[in-house]
Amino acid sequence: MTLTTLTAKISRPLSLMCLAALLMSAIAARAQYVPEAGCYLGAYIRLDRVVNDDMGAFEALTGKQHATYFRYVGWGAPFPFRWVKQLHGRGAMPHIAWEPNRGLGEVQDDDYLRGWAEAAARVGGPIFLRYASEMNGTWQAYSGDPDEYIRKWRMVTRVMREIAPNVVMVWCPFATPQSTIASYYPGDDWVDWVGVNLYSVHHYDGEVGKPALDDPRDMVRYVYDLYADRKPIAICEYAATHFCAGCGQDVTEFGLAQMTKLYEALERDFPRVKMINWFSVDTATNGLAHNDYSVTNSEPILARYRQLIASPWFLTEIEGSPEQMIAVLPPATVPVPVVPTPVPDITSPLDLPPEDDTEAQDDGPPPITEHPLALAQLGPVDPGSMDIAISGAPPYRVQGVVDIVAEPGEDLGVEMMTFYVDERFQAVTNMMPYQCRWNAGRWPPGQHVIRAVGMDRDNNPVVERTVSVVVAEP
Repeated sequence: MTLTTLTAKISRPLSLMCLAALLMSAIAARAQYVPEAGCYLGAYIRLDRVVNDDMGAFEALTGKQHATYFRYVGWGAPFPFRWVKQLHGRGAMPHIAWEPNRGLGEVQDDDYLRGWAEAAARVGGPIFLRYASEMNGTWQAYSGDPDEYIRKWRMVTRVMREIAPNVVMVWCPFATPQSTIASYYPGDDWVDWVGVNLYSVHHYDGEVGKPALDDPRDMVRYVYDLYADRKPIAICEYAATHFCAGCGQDVTEFGLAQMTKLYEALERDFPRVKMINWFSVDTATNGLAHNDYSVTNSEPILARYRQLIASPWFLTEIEGSPEQMIAVLPPATVPVPVVPTPVPDITSPLDLPPEDDTEAQDDGPPPITEHPLALAQLGPVDPGSMDIAISGAPPYRVQGVVDIVAEPGEDLGVEMMTFYVDERFQAVTNMMPYQCRWNAGRWPPGQHVIRAVGMDRDNNPVVERTVSVVVAEP
């Protein structure tokens, strides 16, 4: 037996053992964020017109710090890096509802998924990831095929556990219809928390002929009885109507009664509910739906909410601060910070290395390309536009590892940049200078197209630029 053969025979079992150990450590790390007693207090306030997504203002009105906040991110949008870091800075747990709104066909194990996971890993602290929730109904683009849903859920979970073990996977059906909930369950090994969304509405679908008679406690109970013996339960979205556009009436007394039933029942009847989030949005005024759920624009509702959450059962901090996540992960799974190659201040021109500049003078005019050629250096940029440059090689003769650098104008309000090469996702970053490391040696010689998309704080695209580069023969 050769040494190589012996090493191969030994290393494979050891690798499998190490992999299993890392997986168990990652699971243990996520489990540490389940409180022994109490329920994390959370909310959705991004469309609350009174506080305008200001967590400090919301907590001043409600009289209590909240342990978690959530937001929606559509599949294909970048990871909300700045928002996640903002929450971690407050000691709160980010909760992302990640939704493939064009259907499960777009969900693939590809550069986008893995790049998103890498961005999630880089923040270091824990994240609740509620992927493709409310799948049991008929209103989602990813509803209707439980087998395909489970396959895609497991794929996403596998990638997160491989790349971003700080992510806590939350599987979350809607409270109704109950008959289809279990058929979408991916299995205990693939789910960290089980959630449920429910709303106390005065009329279904805003129709006067459909009065709602639901008790929110009954709506929780079905999912709770199915899974609470082995999974922590999260009420990922809840709110009660205090104005019903369907009947055109103020129904504050209805809202007060419903919210009181649920919040007061959690400690007594549902101790395994470990998180609850109030959806504070006036959907009737902004045209999203038929109900005013905002907790901030009704004095009686706000007063009752303050009273209910004052109970010490509702927790204001995550057990185990976000900063401790790195310490509890095994060394091999700790995300290694990516330290970019230093780039000169992009407010002044980027000087190419002397040898590149000399060679460029001998090569004649740049080639004709499909799009304008990327710049060799960045200079002052128009306040309403964006420039793209290549750092590390002439853009018409790119070799090896280079940096793609994008500089948006100051009037655009860009806070995040996504890079694509030949429409393949490469990176997303919210760190200036906005740059992407690109190994051109892995791409065939010839012309390639670089596209950069700058987004504002809400992930809305505000500027886009497309340029060409030419990869040289090796």
